[in-house]
Parts: sequence; C-alpha cells; structure tokens
Amino acid sequence: MIPAPPRPTASEDEVRLERLRKRRGSYPLWRLLWANLRDDARLLRQAWFPLVALLTVLTGGTLYLFLDYFPARMSCAPPLCGVDLARAFYETLQLLIFQSGLDFPDEPVGRLLFFAIPLLGLFFLLQSAIDLGRLIFDKSVSPEQWQISLARTFSGHVIVCGLGRVGYRTVLQLLDAGYDVVVIEVAWDSEFVATALRLKVPVILGDARDPDVLQQAGLSRARGMIAAINDDLRNVEIVLTARRKNLGIQTVLRIYNSELDTNLEHSFGPNTAFSISTLAAPTFAAAAMSRAIVQVISLPEGLLGIAELTVETESLLSGFVADVEERYWLRVLRHRDSAGNERRRGFMQKIDSGDVVLLLGRLDELERARVDNTPHSKIGFLRPLRPKDPGEQLNTVIVCGIGQIGIQVIQLLLANTPHSEIVAVCLPDTPTAITDEIEGLGVRVVRGDARDVLVLEAAGLARAYTVASLFSNDLLNVQVGLAARSRRSDIHLVLRVFSDVLAERLSALFGINTAYSTSALSAPALAAAAVLYDVGYAFDIGERLLGTRALAVRAGDTLDGQALGDLRDRAGLLAITLRRGGESLMPPPLDMALRPGDEVVILGDLRALAAPRT
Repeated sequence: MIPAPPRPTASEDEVRLERLRKRRGSYPLWRLLWANLRDDARLLRQAWFPLVALLTVLTGGTLYLFLDYFPARMSCAPPLCGVDLARAFYETLQLLIFQSGLDFPDEPVGRLLFFAIPLLGLFFLLQSAIDLGRLIFDKSVSPEQWQISLARTFSGHVIVCGLGRVGYRTVLQLLDAGYDVVVIEVAWDSEFVATALRLKVPVILGDARDPDVLQQAGLSRARGMIAAINDDLRNVEIVLTARRKNLGIQTVLRIYNSELDTNLEHSFGPNTAFSISTLAAPTFAAAAMSRAIVQVISLPEGLLGIAELTVETESLLSGFVADVEERYWLRVLRHRDSAGNERRRGFMQKIDSGDVVLLLGRLDELERARVDNTPHSKIGFLRPLRPKDPGEQLNTVIVCGIGQIGIQVIQLLLANTPHSEIVAVCLPDTPTAITDEIEGLGVRVVRGDARDVLVLEAAGLARAYTVASLFSNDLLNVQVGLAARSRRSDIHLVLRVFSDVLAERLSALFGINTAYSTSALSAPALAAAAVLYDVGYAFDIGERLLGTRALAVRAGDTLDGQALGDLRDRAGLLAITLRRGGESLMPPPLDMALRPGDEVVILGDLRALAAPRT
C-alpha cells in the first residue's frame, strides 16, 4: 500500500500572518482620533472657497446689524442698546434661512445685504455642503488620502518602498519584531496591499522617488527607510532623494547586482546596500553540504549554520543542554517541547525526545548532530545503526543554473568543500563567457535541460550527494527536483523558489528544509539594517528577529572581563565568534572572559544588540 503524501501544514509565513492579525486587529483609539482630526482639516482646506465666502457673508451681515441697523432704530450707541454681537449673528442666520422678522431697511446698503445674505449665503452654504460631502464620499471610496492622514500620526517608524515579495516579507519581519511600518507602493492593486492594510499598516500610493510622497510617509520622523523595489536604479534614486531631504536617516537598498552592492556601500556606508543573491547564496551552499539547514551566517572565518532538528527517541541528541552543546560544539538558539511550548534556558535544562531544537554551529558539527539524531542511538551497542553518512561514493554536488546565485554557491562550495566534485548544469544558450568562468574554477560544465534525466546522469547523478536547482523559475526548479528523484529517491535536493509558501510546502513534500525562498532569506537583513545600522547578518526565529554585531572590547568598558556565559544568561547575547591575537574561535567556549583587544561577534535581539555595553 502506497503511503499517503504528507498533509501540508501551515507555513511559517501563515503562522506569522495569523499572529499579526490577532495583535494588530485595530488602530489605537488615540491614533484614529488624531488621524481623523488631520483628515478633517484637510477636507476643510480643500473646500476653503465656499466656506470663506459663507463666513464673509455672515460676518458682513452681523457687523451691519450690530453697528448700523439696530443703533439707527434705537437711537443709541451699540454698547447701550442691549444688542450684542450674538444677537446680531442670530438675526443674520435668520435672514440666511428666510426666517427673519426684522423690518426691511430703507438705506441702499441694508437693502443689498437683506437680499444678498439669504441668496449668496444659501448658495455658498449649499456649495460647502456639496464639496464636503463629495470629499467625504471620496474618502470612503478612495482611501489613499486617509492613509496619508494615518501615516502622519507615526513617528520612529520604518518606511518600506515597494511591496513585492521582498518588501512584503520585510514588513512582516518588522511588525513581528515590534516596529511600526509605513509602506510606499506605486500600484494600489498590488498583491500584498490588501494584507498590509488589514495589518493596519498605512500604504501611501505614489512613486517613492517623489520628495512629496516621502514626506507623506513621514520621512522627517522615520528611523529608517528600505528601498526594496525590483529595480536597482530606482532604489538608488529613492535613497538619494531621501538623503537629500533627511541626511541622518538610515537607508537600506535592495540590490540585484552584487558588484553594485559593494560600490554603493563605499558611498552610502556599510550595511546600506544588500544584494539578494549575496544574502541567499550561503544558505543554498550550506544546504547542499548539510541537511536540515534553516539559514547560514557568513563570517570571514567560514559559515555558521542554523539547523532545526526534532529529537528522536533515546537519541544521542537528548540529554542536558550543556552536555549536548559541549559534545557537538554547538549552541542551542531555541528549545521547544513536543507541545510547542518554549523552554527557557536553565542550569539543569534537558532536551527530551520529541523536543524541537534550533542549533547554531559549524556545518560539519551540525551534520554530525543530525546523523547522531537516530532513534535509540544511545543504546546503539544493542542494535545496528544506520549508516551515518552517504559514503565516499556520493561525493558530487550538482548545481543547476549558473546565474548570480549559482555562481556564488559554486564559489562557496569550492571554498568549504575542496574534496567534493562540483558539476554545473546550464542551459544550452548560456553565454560562453559564463561557462568559461566556471570551468576556470575547476568545475565541469554540462550544457542541456536539467529536467532531462539523461542530462543529470551525464552530470553524475549516480554519485551525487546533492542536486541544487537554482534557476530563477519556480516551476523549472521543481521539475528538476522531480526528475532527480525519479532516478534517485535518496538524493538530497536544494531548490530555489520565489514563493515563501511554496518553499515550505515543498519542504513537506521533498524533505525538511530543502526549498528556500530568496525573499525569505534576505528580508530579515533588510529589516534589521534599517533599525540598527551596523548589524552584520539577521534572521528570524518565529517572533524574534535576531542579528549579529561585531564589537571591539576596550579597557575599562562593561565588556572587559565579561564571561561569555554571563553575557548570554544576563543580556541574552550569544558570542558566536571571538577574535584574539590573530586567531578566531567559532563559537568560543562559554567560560572564556573578554579582555581588551578582543573582537567579539555577538548574536541577539535587535534591541539587546543596540545596547550591549549597558
């Protein structure tokens, strides 16, 4: 009997979206009141002419009655007649609606006013009502102006320009981390606008290169701005415009070209331009070398992987957290029990069967922990264990697609796995200059359609450990994966997709963490850089947005003499790399103490990273 395919579960994005909907069901009352006052003031400004004309007519009539009409008929000066401005104004309103009982005056000015007040006044009154009614109706039918009024109530927020997949994911990351967001989008019918509005995120309609649009989004009050449009030149123009209006604002650009990324940072400063391919490539490369990889932190010393494992019954991965961390030289970033409840770190904290742990460490140690996570491996001497690694016969990584991400993945694989054979499969029309560059690295290139099993076999499918399909086409990558699985059911697949939900659905179908969305991998870095300018790398684990930051230890500061274990327990900051005397430890022992001259790379929540010395 063929087992039923796994039933798709809710993706991480769907879980986050549901969580945000519950938290952000409505605007705070004070914000709605303030926005309505601003919006009403705008309506009054737009209907100014009939309102001013009506006020002029009423003022003229009131003054005439008070200064001339009543004194002439009472033979007294105005203060002595018992008629004040309120009575004069009341009688003017009576004239306006043809209800006045006053005698018709004899003088020409009075006669003119007695005719003009009801005729002109009523005309301007109706005109004002029509204009205000039209504006209020437009406000309900076309909510763009209401969004501007809402945005004016925000301060200390992050402006996200462009609500594509990367921009949308960045918005979710910021909201989940507790930061306010205002979006600028050129198309009101964009795919994610409705979702942003339901999450109570103001969406300003317009081109972010327009200074007026940026001001409507609150540029002068914002803490940061992210240009996430799928156009390098437009993103640069947006940042230049923003910096011209607010020189001190932290700006972040999404860049496709990795060389432009480096050049822009020379002009705009570090961590201001992020290439999507550069952010995503390390994770694809690490996933090709080790399974269960969620994300990767790329450091000068090498790659630190983050893997999620469900602890098997009586496996070597169960036991006290301190023992597991020491045995595999790993760090536990998150620990949940089988019911999904968060386990807080403690002296006697244990990892039990069924628990889900998020581990950080070198790729080889993560792979060792994954292989050791075998049911009953603690009593392995009583029964034979399954093979721990694929064996020397599986020594090939096949990379399909040699665009920007594919080339960077190959370079990372060569740097980290020099003994593995790497084969690149490219389309027949791939320029010769690109294939020559790849072959110059010592990589064999096979031209052909990677969906064809014969092409994959020519690339060495029989001895491949991993097939990584990195084309910029979701369907093509899925088809390559299916073709590889049709010949090798045990093959490890790494697929690049654009849809975040599809990535998690494919993970359930092909095996854990084998499909990755480039927007999901890059959005946390954009979000974190807009909040903390010198963040190194960022990723999210549920509701927490974590980042890295490199700090130099100075004599006499609060880090001097600080034990790394205490830094973790008291401040929630994990040291992942320690550079001392020309050498690096990654990760360093928790019992080490910092001293002047050290440089430490710490990992933690953005708010904790912002003040690590306090």
